[in-house]
Amino acid sequence: MSKQMYKWEENGQELKDYIVSVFRASLNNENLKNFKIEKNHIEIGQGGFEYKFDVFYEVKLAKIYLKAAIECKYYNKRITKEMVKHFKEDLNECNNITGFILATKSYNVEAKKYADFHGIQLITDDQLPNVPGMLLLQTACSVPDENVHGDPFWTIMKVTKYGKNTGSYYSLNGNEFNMLEIVVHKRYRSILLFISKKSAERVLEADGAKDCSVFGVSRQQLRWICLLSQFFKCELLISSVLSLDSYGNSLVFKHSYDELLAEYDLE
Repeated sequence: MSKQMYKWEENGQELKDYIVSVFRASLNNENLKNFKIEKNHIEIGQGGFEYKFDVFYEVKLAKIYLKAAIECKYYNKRITKEMVKHFKEDLNECNNITGFILATKSYNVEAKKYADFHGIQLITDDQLPNVPGMLLLQTACSVPDENVHGDPFWTIMKVTKYGKNTGSYYSLNGNEFNMLEIVVHKRYRSILLFISKKSAERVLEADGAKDCSVFGVSRQQLRWICLLSQFFKCELLISSVLSLDSYGNSLVFKHSYDELLAEYDLE
């Protein structure tokens, strides 16, 4: 029986070159100009020491830099806790870099537990285009949570069975905007904002979606939502009417991201 080839082998590439090519394709967006992708990247850490990462990715959104280091493990054995720990120690010596490990084999239980505890993402090659979205999800102000009071808006998000926010904005009738797909699938997407929690709950009840919940949007999170709209061409829809119409629908108005940034002094 012939050995199954990996995608980079089918393309005649080394694993690092394949990752770079996938990132460049996924970031082919006219609004994403401030990014860089390097293999065998040298990062200067604390004390001026050099740390080498297999693939390094950096993108600038507004005034915030998002950085990721991807460790390639092309082994014929499972990834161990010691391998993950060594990578984590290098990350600790550098500033604000999110770590990802791509392995051709699985991870043992201790490696998974250690990576999860320390915020290191264990991914497969199929998940590579989602890395920019994963970075956004790990940015604290980018996703509303249950502890945020809506000032100035409220929104509807998809949730897990435990009620935790998945990072997907729900815009009714089964449509959602998943941040892990923002650079992968080119399709219409929107984010729906409400002026009150109760109006959002009424709309959600009328829609009938079961795996969603209402979350507050702070001013800082609104700024991130505007950035998402700008960079990934996502429409912003505001429901400014408290009650539903006779058909059980909510009246919404489309606004541009720059309108909201100016209106709420977020520029």
